[in-house]
Amino acid sequence: QDNGFQPVRAIQKPSRKGGSVLFNDHMITFNAPKAFDGSGERGELILYNSHNAKSSLKLFAGAFRFICSNGIVAGEGFEAKMRHSMLTANSFNDLVNDQAQALPALMDSIERLKSIAMDPKQVLDFAYDAAALRWSLDPNSELHNTTEAESLRGSFATKQTLIDMNATRRYGDSEATAWGAFNRSQEALIRGGVRIRSYTDRNQHGANRKARPIAALAETVRVNRKLWDMADALA
Repeated sequence: QDNGFQPVRAIQKPSRKGGSVLFNDHMITFNAPKAFDGSGERGELILYNSHNAKSSLKLFAGAFRFICSNGIVAGEGFEAKMRHSMLTANSFNDLVNDQAQALPALMDSIERLKSIAMDPKQVLDFAYDAAALRWSLDPNSELHNTTEAESLRGSFATKQTLIDMNATRRYGDSEATAWGAFNRSQEALIRGGVRIRSYTDRNQHGANRKARPIAALAETVRVNRKLWDMADALA
């Protein structure tokens, strides 16, 4: 609060083991001052932590999109972390100040992404790379043209996956820009719903199904950050 930030959202990893819920990974989002508000986005600080001393406390710069309630966790260059044994009130305050100083650069990158026009091939290429953050590409699809179905197990992205990833789910994501491509891909990767190909022992030739949302906090952060790095490279 001394830095003008207020907690606005909190998420905790669910537990299957009784008694461990107090030590699970959790993520707390802090609302940034109005100075970090953009056109349809708001700068945020995102705290990722656990109380089991198995990981460092991490603080990310991020952004919140009002149009879809999606949170963006920025990638490389927007992270500060510290071991719990080294954490004090003053050191945490320093982490907050460092990440707060990174927020204007994050918001500037978003504005640049909005100004970068992309043709259909560039949009498809972005979706191709984005899909690879969560799924391997199906070697039996038109993307590879090989036939090794009997050795495949698991979920794979296909050409249909890329088409679904580029489908507009809300009006604000329809623009043919790098920002639009980023948001369509983020929605598809994090919340699922796109069609993928699943191979099992019972169905060695594969079956189409819809991808589920990402449930794990650590995976949500990883995919978000990697996707941001892809978009930020364009910016």
